[in-house]
Amino acid sequence: MRPTSGPDALRERLPVGAVPVVLDWLQRNRVQVRIAPRRATKLGDYRTPVAGRPARISVNRDLNPYAFLVTLVHEFAHHATFERCGPRVRPHGTEWKRTYAELMRPYLAPAVLPEDVRGILAGHLTDATASSCSDPALVRVLRRYDDRTMPLLEELPEHTIFRFNERLFVKGALRRTRVACRCLNDRRTYTIDRLAGVEVGSPVPIVIQDQ
Repeated sequence: MRPTSGPDALRERLPVGAVPVVLDWLQRNRVQVRIAPRRATKLGDYRTPVAGRPARISVNRDLNPYAFLVTLVHEFAHHATFERCGPRVRPHGTEWKRTYAELMRPYLAPAVLPEDVRGILAGHLTDATASSCSDPALVRVLRRYDDRTMPLLEELPEHTIFRFNERLFVKGALRRTRVACRCLNDRRTYTIDRLAGVEVGSPVPIVIQDQ
């Protein structure tokens, strides 16, 4: 079984050039990192230290090495900001953005990231969003390196049937950054992020719930 925490787990999932910097940071900070199963609603998360337990970070295991690194450093920045500013600081405010840019700077090198990712990431850091998956340019460049590239919801024509989180939907109209989609399983309408990766052409049983 592949490890889900510790240095070996990180080495397997990070770009080779990033490993020494990441491990050095972890040696200087009391933080536990766990490799988590795929989560549709988030790529990673951070939990502050509590009751003598160290801070905890989790990152989804299904991310490609570059997306994994970006997510990991995003969460590192939460811990560093917490240590500097305390618990009342805004989660993605000015202090966090400044810290995130500082921590990411060592990785903006050819030995760590390819040129296209470095270029987009440098722009992303000037005003980082609360999540890397909410920055369209960053999402698009990182997904080039996925082993299995799923189409983004925004790329599908309206009225396309697609699969998301084991349910079938029909794509509807765009509402700013989210798309109104009709679920064929329960006949309800949900708004899904336009940058969500979806499946097309993989039929699943449709279970209609009684109204």
